[in-house]
Amino acid sequence: MQTLVLVRHGATTWNDNGYFQGHKDVPLNERGREQADALGRLLDGQNFDRIFASPLSRAQETARRVAGEPEILPDLIELDRGHWEGHVGDEIRRRWGKLWKAWYEDPAGLAMPGGEAFDDLWERAGHLLTTLEESGAESILACGHKGINRVLIARALDRPTEGIWQIPQPQVSRSVLVRDAAGKWRAEILGDVSHLPPELRSDS
Repeated sequence: MQTLVLVRHGATTWNDNGYFQGHKDVPLNERGREQADALGRLLDGQNFDRIFASPLSRAQETARRVAGEPEILPDLIELDRGHWEGHVGDEIRRRWGKLWKAWYEDPAGLAMPGGEAFDDLWERAGHLLTTLEESGAESILACGHKGINRVLIARALDRPTEGIWQIPQPQVSRSVLVRDAAGKWRAEILGDVSHLPPELRSDS
């Protein structure tokens, strides 16, 4: 049996101000550090065979505060949001309204302007899942981002692309996936933030 604890990184100033993040390396702010420390207290004493993080510093610091020094896994990087990065949702809806609507209904076959195509992200998540399965570890913690985590979960659980953005991934949430002897993944926990006090909870 293989267990994957999938964590989303903590808050940044861009999260707090509603800016879209992707490949831009925006660091954790103090609230993000508090969130990560809270999950670290919950998981204190739990040993992981391997700890992985995205190449971006906000994920690496979150992993470090939660469980220890991570190995960098390039495929865990967030979706490249291209021209949407650094802009708030209202502005994006004004400029790319039709694409915005289609992207959040079913992103298959679509691409972020100047950024990553969803189909490429879907394929990347598949490679990531294979890497984790073949890591030789029974217990894994991987710290990523809202977008890639959702797609990774969908790939593991054989979910469709339609409605994929509804998979819960609040800040410093934990999702626990278990892979049985037959190689099939199931979700024990998705997007849990019970370790966070109400004032530290956010979906942004």
